[in-house]
Amino acid sequence: MSKRLHSGFLTISIIIPLCVFNLFISAGIYNKTPIMVEKHGRGGMVNECSMGSGSNGRPMEMAMSKVAPDGCTMEVPLVMVVCDGKGVNGSDGRPMELALSGVGSEMLRGSWERQAEQVTTLLKTLLYFSSCSHWRVIVLTDTFDTYLKVVKIMDAFPSRHRRRLLLQYRDVWLPSGYGNLKDHWRTCVWAKQFLAEALPQEDAVVYVDTDLVFLGPAEQLSWLLRSMDDQQVVALAPEPQYLVEEPKYPSAGRVGLNTGVMAVNLTRLRRLPGGGLGSAILKEGSFVPAPRHDQDAVNHYLANKPHLLQEVTARWNFLPSSCFTEAPPCPDCVSEGILLLHGADATFFRHVDRKYLVIYSLLASLQLLDDPRSLLAKAVASLASTDAWYDYPCSNYTNINHALTLGMINATKLYH
Repeated sequence: MSKRLHSGFLTISIIIPLCVFNLFISAGIYNKTPIMVEKHGRGGMVNECSMGSGSNGRPMEMAMSKVAPDGCTMEVPLVMVVCDGKGVNGSDGRPMELALSGVGSEMLRGSWERQAEQVTTLLKTLLYFSSCSHWRVIVLTDTFDTYLKVVKIMDAFPSRHRRRLLLQYRDVWLPSGYGNLKDHWRTCVWAKQFLAEALPQEDAVVYVDTDLVFLGPAEQLSWLLRSMDDQQVVALAPEPQYLVEEPKYPSAGRVGLNTGVMAVNLTRLRRLPGGGLGSAILKEGSFVPAPRHDQDAVNHYLANKPHLLQEVTARWNFLPSSCFTEAPPCPDCVSEGILLLHGADATFFRHVDRKYLVIYSLLASLQLLDDPRSLLAKAVASLASTDAWYDYPCSNYTNINHALTLGMINATKLYH
């Protein structure tokens, strides 16, 4: 996560593949049958996902050839990282409760309450808009206790939806010799750059920050990997915030890149120096100016390596800065609908953008059995009520209300 990406001391990363093989219920870990939980760290039990051996560098051809019984294509995982970094200060050195003025103490950046709500909302929207019968979810964390907190979140889900989530525990991986890396910027934020090392059995994954919500079917993310050429290793969307930040930092792509959503071909990443993206970044050496966080480092590394990058539109990771007039155009945001809305830097809890507050409030209170026609009606009315205001980034974004609700419109057509 960047300055706008990381939500706090407790950074969460979940990997969600659509594979349903060789799962078991961990005895004594979670005794409710609706959620299947597989526990293993490095060197532990492996859940094979028929994604290919990784030897040919083209994992997606094998993965995309398999189709689940419900018609969903067998996807690679999504990823969340969850580390409890209690006591860490804000980016300016102040305690978070001071750094985040204007936000209630119960929702401070870094509080578990806020993180739990975000994870709940992310997973609810994953299930609500998806037609797939099962999602495998790998939780990367530094403690199993934190993982169990994520499992506990699912208690409130209806049983038939809990059964769609297959949770899997993995340890975060960080290189030895970099003692301060775990807490650099925010706890475990660098872990998403070491997915190739942390997940040796996986050939490709899609990482998502926890401060995101789905506005459409998550299975569409498979396009990011399918559309890569034979050299590209990562797909990322723009981060226009780099255009206005001072001092200037090196940026890749058209205006800079955001690492809140990362579709990565791990097989190809393992061919980089050091055996992964994070390791390659560290191996390259010093940065001037020094990166504030992993996102700065990724931009610096990719700035002169465009062949490794597939830059996609903001539809796949829509930020408040995506509404800047200087931001790259996103015609498919309107024609196809925004797929992932990113409340970076606590945007879902601060007065950054009125549209974001409206959408997140509706989805945070969403029940998985709610009629999408009712959700759509509420969203249309609530978004329209913000149109008279012009004090937020997305107030002048053409057809933004349609872009935010097209996924809901499509969901009503499938509702029975």
